[in-house]
Amino acid sequence: MTSAALLTTRVHRSVDELPRAALELAATGTLYDSPGWLRYCEAAADGLLRHITLESGPGRVVGLATVRIVRDDRVMSLYNLRALLDGPSPDEVPDTAPLFPSAVAAVSGAHCVLLTDPAADGPLRSAQRGALARAVVELANEENCAATGFLYLGQEAAADVSDALGPGAGAPFLVAAQTELAGGWPDFEHYLATLRSSRRNKIRRERKQFAEAGVRTRVLHGTGGLDEDTARLQLALRRRYGAAGSIESILRDYTHLRATVDDRVRVFLCERQGRPIGMSLALVDGDRLHVRLAGFDYAALDADFAYFNAVYYEPILWGIDHGITRYSFGTGTYAAKLARGCVPVPLYGVVRWPAPLQEPATARLAAREEALRTQLGLPTAPEPRPDRGEAP
Repeated sequence: MTSAALLTTRVHRSVDELPRAALELAATGTLYDSPGWLRYCEAAADGLLRHITLESGPGRVVGLATVRIVRDDRVMSLYNLRALLDGPSPDEVPDTAPLFPSAVAAVSGAHCVLLTDPAADGPLRSAQRGALARAVVELANEENCAATGFLYLGQEAAADVSDALGPGAGAPFLVAAQTELAGGWPDFEHYLATLRSSRRNKIRRERKQFAEAGVRTRVLHGTGGLDEDTARLQLALRRRYGAAGSIESILRDYTHLRATVDDRVRVFLCERQGRPIGMSLALVDGDRLHVRLAGFDYAALDADFAYFNAVYYEPILWGIDHGITRYSFGTGTYAAKLARGCVPVPLYGVVRWPAPLQEPATARLAAREEALRTQLGLPTAPEPRPDRGEAP
């Protein structure tokens, strides 16, 4: 194995600048590491994405990190370090220390691209992550960023990043959880059999009322069926929960999806008498299905449980017929997901805050983590770090 001392890094401002070896490394990861997804995120970020490659020799890429430069807090909470500090009292965290611009190692899908050589052993992969983390901080300094965050990491990777950055970064903290459902059932009834009897009966009623209300679901492959009607459904959901957006911005997002990951897109479009009343959009990743977003015409909804059918049951039914063995339902709205059989997979963050914010941020994040662990049903004490020899 190559010594960590010989590792070098390079910054690239576009996926198209990445060497072939980096694209091949990205293709070994998940959907959210793939070249197509990085191109999607790059288009959506309006030129604010940076990619760092780690090389152990000429042409030998052994690591890849992707970083978004966040200019201000007018950005999705996914990339907004200030949103991590929001609490019941506005006085909990001072506004005196600038947080923007900031550098955030995260991409859409609540994922941190921090790839290492899959052939390396545990200690070397930790060293490679550390080298990438230090290169991200160096990039942040060059871009005059006030703070640097690594979000949505696994436990082992978060510990490696924290170790590499030293006292300038705090300990890893729980930032969110991916919600995953293990599939592989022969039919929907076998899925229901994994749940409590009260929940099974409730879901059967929700399916029955959905059908009796005359709602039918069409499954669309690709983005061809996404249009202003589906954009209005998405916008209605965003407005219901106070999120920003417009028809134009959603249509632009469709264009980006079409240009990058069109073959992976599945749309579950719920219609009554030919009129769209709800939808969800998912991405196929081998035998995994990522359910990413939804939208509804709330004025047209009745006691038909269109939300739960569009977001959960229709994707599960399609997945049963198409070899899906694992479903990812994203972060947030945890109670509904856990009640339907999902398991929380903890995701961690590491942040280098401006000096005046370090102490109050640590206190706020501890309170936030305690509340989140309670919500997820996780142990209140942090889990022990995995054995360094285990595969991450």
